[in-house]
Amino acid sequence: MRKFKLKYLHDCDDMNPTHHETDQPIKVGDAIELVDGFWYGVTEIRILKRDIRLTLSKSSQSAEEAKLVMKQLLSY
Repeated sequence: MRKFKLKYLHDCDDMNPTHHETDQPIKVGDAIELVDGFWYGVTEIRILKRDIRLTLSKSSQSAEEAKLVMKQLLSY
């Protein structure tokens, strides 16, 4: 399993998960479901010195909604 560090562009508070573990490949534009039950669009993947960080868009109720919201927010 690969562990990713998370950075939130929107909806960030102390209750958000700080890491995500998965054995599935992730790419920019994907929607991922975190342990909080919400879906987030992946807007950036950055390789840091010790971690890989995913930058996430606004939270959504479904994968399809997360992708649409991400596209809308990135078009501004």
